[in-house]
Amino acid sequence: MCLFSRGRHFAALTEKKSMEGGIDTGKDDSSRKRRGLARHLVAVQEEQRLRLSRELHDDLGQMLASVALELHIVRAGSPEMDARLERATMLIDQLSAKVHDAAWSLRPADLDRQGLRASVEDLATMLCGQLGIACEMDLEALSSPPPAEIALTLYRIAQEALTNIGKHAAPSRVSVTAHIQDDRMRLTIEDDGRGFDGSAEPGPGHLGLAGMRERLALVGGKLSVETARGKGTTIYADVPLAG
Repeated sequence: MCLFSRGRHFAALTEKKSMEGGIDTGKDDSSRKRRGLARHLVAVQEEQRLRLSRELHDDLGQMLASVALELHIVRAGSPEMDARLERATMLIDQLSAKVHDAAWSLRPADLDRQGLRASVEDLATMLCGQLGIACEMDLEALSSPPPAEIALTLYRIAQEALTNIGKHAAPSRVSVTAHIQDDRMRLTIEDDGRGFDGSAEPGPGHLGLAGMRERLALVGGKLSVETARGKGTTIYADVPLAG
C-alpha cells in the first residue's frame, strides 16, 4: 500500500473512531439526562407525599379528633345510647389511627425532625415489637446526617426491607446495622426467617427489591441480596457519601 493510500486509510480510521467516540459521548449525555429526569421525578413524588401527609395529619386528623371528642361527650350524658356510641367511638379511633399511619408512611415527620438514625431505629423497634422478636441495632454511623437525598433513600430502603420482613419472613431475630468505609455507607438489614430462592424470578412478595435497586441507583448506590430458602435474608444498601 502506497504512502498516500496509507494516509487515507489512517484518516478514515481516525474519523471512524472519532465518530464512534461522539456516539459514545452522546449515549453518556443521554444516560445522564435520564438519570437527572428520574431524580427529578422522585423529588416531585416526595414533595407530593409531603404535601399529602400534612393534609392528612392537619386537616383530617383534626376533624377526626373533634368528632371523637363530641362522641365521648354525648356518650357521657346519654346512658341509653351507650352501646351504639361506644361502637362509633371505637370506629373513629381506629380511623384516626389509620390516617396517622398513612401520613407517617407517606412522609414520616420523624425523618425531618429527629434525623435518619432515630427514624430507622423507630422502624426496626416497631417491627420487632409487633412480631415479638429480638432486634439488634448498631446505627451509630447514621448519627452524622448524610445529604438529604441519601438520608431519604436509606430511610425508604429500611422501610421497604423491614415491611417485607414483617409480611413474608416470619423471623425470630432481625438485625439493622450501618457502617462507613472509604466514603461509602452500607446499611445492612438481616433476618433469620424463611428466605427465598434468589436465583428465581421475583414473586409478588419480592417485587420491592426492584424498587430499592432503582432508588439506590439514582444516588449512585447499589443493592445486594444474600438469601436462600430457610436461611434468612441479608440486604446490603451501599451509597456514596461524597461526589
